[in-house]
Amino acid sequence: MRSTVAATIAIVLAIAATTASAGVVVTQDVVFTDQAGKEHKSEMTVMLQGNKERIVTADRVIVTDLDLGRMFSLLPKNKDYGEIPFPPLGPIVAVLGRQGWFVNYDKATGTGKVAGYDCQNYTGTWTSGREKVEGKECVANAAAGAKEFVAFRKAMADRLKSTPLKFNGDIPDGIPVSSTFTSSIIPTQIPPGFPPDQVAKIKEEQAKLKPEVRSAKVTKIEVKDLEPALFVVPLEFRNLLPPKPLAPGSIPKSAGAGTAQPGAKASPAAH
Repeated sequence: MRSTVAATIAIVLAIAATTASAGVVVTQDVVFTDQAGKEHKSEMTVMLQGNKERIVTADRVIVTDLDLGRMFSLLPKNKDYGEIPFPPLGPIVAVLGRQGWFVNYDKATGTGKVAGYDCQNYTGTWTSGREKVEGKECVANAAAGAKEFVAFRKAMADRLKSTPLKFNGDIPDGIPVSSTFTSSIIPTQIPPGFPPDQVAKIKEEQAKLKPEVRSAKVTKIEVKDLEPALFVVPLEFRNLLPPKPLAPGSIPKSAGAGTAQPGAKASPAAH
């Protein structure tokens, strides 16, 4: 009897292990061209596991926990961090928007091959106020970790569906192995009857506003289990931007015991 129970437990654990979401690590080379036309090259790593994502750049780490409904912007050099709600509000929306977070994609014609991966083109836009972001991605659906990557994107879309940031297009089917996001200022509509000299001055100033362009190409994709500590704030970090408390009942039930609570630093050991 005991052996039967043990065998049953072993089967259940094996099934749980195989159905659990694996971690995905995507390493990219990034080129950012500012409004002055100057290029800045860097490396970016995107890690995700389940409903959690960690983005690592040269000077900053951004952790998004969809279950908790929080984002954490970490500055490792100074051991500081800021905490904001997800879906985000305020100026951070524009910052993330320029990086392509909220682009509404449609499947486009054409395919490509990047870092050995066959990929399908997707294009889309996102507009906020006077700013327009045009996005292009070449997405590899046969890449290792594609299923997990798409699942995270769909989970994020689900969290945004009742907000102004909701997605209206397709969720790209795979991992973007190349992407380009062009952020430009929409020209001001000049009312009729404006003095000609003022019109000329406004147009001259608007012409100086060159678009920002952020391009990325994947260099490596890995699938592996990731330590839970990667998705929490280290105890020694100082909170520089305490968020407003979430409304009662706004924390998903899935963010239960062992998950960092709003405004608290989570200990890796607790996970």
